[in-house]
Parts: sequence; C-alpha cells; structure tokens
Amino acid sequence: MATRQIAYGAWTSLTVTNLQSLASSATAGWQSARISNLSALAIDYEIAIKLPMANTAAANDKCVYPFISKAVTTDGGTTWVQDDQGTTTMPTGTEGTTTIGTAGGNLSQATALVYTATQQTIQKSFMLSTVLGNTMPDGFSIILINYTGAALSTGCVVAYRAITETIS
Repeated sequence: MATRQIAYGAWTSLTVTNLQSLASSATAGWQSARISNLSALAIDYEIAIKLPMANTAAANDKCVYPFISKAVTTDGGTTWVQDDQGTTTMPTGTEGTTTIGTAGGNLSQATALVYTATQQTIQKSFMLSTVLGNTMPDGFSIILINYTGAALSTGCVVAYRAITETIS
C-alpha cells in the first residue's frame, strides 16, 4: 500500500515595498510578484497576510480584499497569461501598484480581512486551494485592495509556503 507524505516548505516573504502605506480605495491596490509553481509542483500553497493599519477609524467596507490572479505559461515560463483585473491593464507579474475594475474582473476573491478598530493589525491565512480548487495553476499573483477607510501602516507582511506531496 502506498504512503502519502505531505511536506510544508519554508515561508517566503514577498516584496511589499508598494504595499506599505497603501491608501484606502475600492479599485487601486497592490500586486505581488508572480509566484511560479513550475519547480515546486505544489499541490497547495498557504498564504499569510499581516497588515498594520494607520491611526484612522474604519469606514467604507472596513475590509482589505485579497484576490488571486491565476497565471499559465505557454512556453515553460517565458510567456505568461494571467487572469485580468477588469481593466485594460493586466497584472504584470512584478510587485507594484495596480488598479482593478469595480467587479474585480476575472480575479478570484480569496477572503476578506476585517478592520474594525483604529490602528488595528489585521491578519489572516488561507489555503490557495480554497480559492482555486484542487488543481494548482502554473503560477499566481496576489492582489490586495484596501477599502478600510484607513491607509496601511508600515510593517506589512505577505508570505507563502508550498505544500508538496510524495507517494511512496
């Protein structure tokens, strides 16, 4: 009988330079660099988000919304096609600011991080499979929309780790 062994990879913190101090907006947000699954061949990814908030009261939706932009490669990693954001600007695969359409385009909404108290640190982790199902894409980017009424503070963390499986 075969034995299934699950392994949890090391945490990788993403570059979040353009996420620090991100203002509240329904459409202007941050995108991560593309995370490739071509080498890891992970069966899932765990994603952790920690966002210290500015000293401002909650307003608007009182939430930060993480979205996932799935990416597939047509040639082994040089050319990528990513889910669109509902605008003419496509995800770039590099860390930076971005703008999504009001409905999020073809992005997959992962969850919501709720902001209820002034200067709160909001944090949450989730499994990519709960967003995309059991089949992992070639790669993906994380897109965050801060619609809390407050700007993010410094010290933001967005990290991931691959979960792999071997059968022996």
